[in-house]
Amino acid sequence: MTFAQQLQDYSDACYWVGALAAATQTRQLDAPTPCEDFDVRSLLGHLLGTAHRALGTARGASTRGIPHVITDVADDQLAATYTALASEICETWTQMAAADPVIAPWGPGTALAAARGFTVETITHGWDLAVATGQSSEAPNGIADRCLGYAAAVIPDRLRGVMYDAPVIGVDTASPTERLAHFLGHKRPGNE
Repeated sequence: MTFAQQLQDYSDACYWVGALAAATQTRQLDAPTPCEDFDVRSLLGHLLGTAHRALGTARGASTRGIPHVITDVADDQLAATYTALASEICETWTQMAAADPVIAPWGPGTALAAARGFTVETITHGWDLAVATGQSSEAPNGIADRCLGYAAAVIPDRLRGVMYDAPVIGVDTASPTERLAHFLGHKRPGNE
């Protein structure tokens, strides 16, 4: 996969999450999500934080001071704020080359590796949001299938228990997006 193709996947992932956020109803913001640390509101805040970290990574700025969950955005502005960040992400990342050195939140690497990590993170949390709000939970354009091909390389064992939980095993699913979510330790409520 070329860097341009990877960036298209990342862009599609961001816009998918933006559409999911826009379709989320205010009454759903307190609902639980498959990511046990978050309700829908805090998941959207985490997605905003992830977007800010992606911008910081692309711009060569430290991401250490960016909160894990952004909490200062009004409920009725969460989706619009994310969509604006998604546009900025797409524009900023296209100015980079695949081999450009970057420092992502999980450590140093290339722009390609970082874009892959952010794509995996965005698709997985998009699945969380879709499941929590009763929306279609399959990511568009085969992105999750491609993510499954490199997820193990961008989610090393050293990040398990720190940034990611252990993979979910023994749960049948035909969905590539759900398999990716399971790889990051996320599962539908009731799938124990």
